[in-house]
Amino acid sequence: GWILEGFPENQEQAWMLQSSGIFPRHVGKQHKVWFLTLFSVEVFHTTFDWPSDPEVQQRLVKPEDLSEQEVSKKLLEYHRNFPEIFHIYQKVLKSINADQPSVDV
Repeated sequence: GWILEGFPENQEQAWMLQSSGIFPRHVGKQHKVWFLTLFSVEVFHTTFDWPSDPEVQQRLVKPEDLSEQEVSKKLLEYHRNFPEIFHIYQKVLKSINADQPSVDV
């Protein structure tokens, strides 16, 4: 299996996947706030998955593209494009609330 995160972003990309013979069994939408560590690939949710180790906490960095302006821009674009994507994947779409403990997601 495979997971595509943040793709497709619009109707054109969704049609491109289908024209290439790629038909996902599940399509989800989620929103999540997270931080990355500087020296590893670990990702931590700001509320539900905060690291307990103080050394790890000191190495956390906020991803550069999470400024308020950038998040607003991405959300606006998402809300513009989602109805078209929903129409294409309506039979396999799942809505996932990622703002909860990861075991519940």
